[in-house]
Amino acid sequence: MYLFIVNPTSGNGRAHSLWTKVEQQLQKKRIPYDVLVGGSEASAREFVRQKMQEEKVRAVTVIGGDGTVNGILQDVIHGDTALAVLPAGSGNDIARIFGLTNHPGQFVKKLLSGETKAVDVLKINTSYGLTVAGAGLDADIAQRVNRAFYKKWLNKIGAGTFTYVIGTVLSALLFKPFKCTITIDGDRYVADTTWLLACGNTSSYGGGLVICPYAHPVDGVMDVTMLHTVKRGRVLFQLFPMLMRGEPIITHGVTYKKGKKVTVDTNRPISVMVDGEPIGTTPVEITVHEKALQLILTK
Repeated sequence: MYLFIVNPTSGNGRAHSLWTKVEQQLQKKRIPYDVLVGGSEASAREFVRQKMQEEKVRAVTVIGGDGTVNGILQDVIHGDTALAVLPAGSGNDIARIFGLTNHPGQFVKKLLSGETKAVDVLKINTSYGLTVAGAGLDADIAQRVNRAFYKKWLNKIGAGTFTYVIGTVLSALLFKPFKCTITIDGDRYVADTTWLLACGNTSSYGGGLVICPYAHPVDGVMDVTMLHTVKRGRVLFQLFPMLMRGEPIITHGVTYKKGKKVTVDTNRPISVMVDGEPIGTTPVEITVHEKALQLILTK
């Protein structure tokens, strides 16, 4: 049995179109499946949990964006059921990082072959994530992008990545830095002026922005990027353009670390996100769970 979660709002209807083509392939091949189209994250998770209790599920496929993937991820961690992703969102960082196809025919072929890779995940307090967990400016950007009125129009013309660019510029102009204490595997760091803390299981987020350039999802550690002790103008006019180029930023105010466990305390509640989804505020504890997810490769 294969399960499918389809978010029909992803990509201005692209997810629904992809599902129609996938379903035709499944019916032609007489593959047993069940599907949930639409509904809330809670209903999707309940659907997956119930089906997994009733019978053997070989894989759960998400046809949608990274936010939909994140919701389903919570229920397939540390289990035998694999996760498959057919990207249909605006950022599609998960698909970009792992080289996943967006072609429905190729996707079905690879899904049925069942080739998987065991990858690491992050645990952020009580939530799991696959890409990057962030606190501060990046979480502010995620919230701004998720509620942006222009998001659907940019998705419609195939320019969804620019939603993140616009959100980043606006947040860089408006966000107020904070004081934070971050502990990485027992080593303590304090910064009075902190813009963001990004803990990467993978290198990029926000539609392809490379925030943790040395991160790799199978090395058993997370990469931590700290942006601190710099003024707003430098963030906007120097560091952000460097970030857009996707290169490591070797300069004052940018610090790279690695670790298995990170705790963050701040002088005021700061928004925290993972996989582009807001999940709460600081204080926060982030840990690496090695090879906790079976991801189906659809390259």
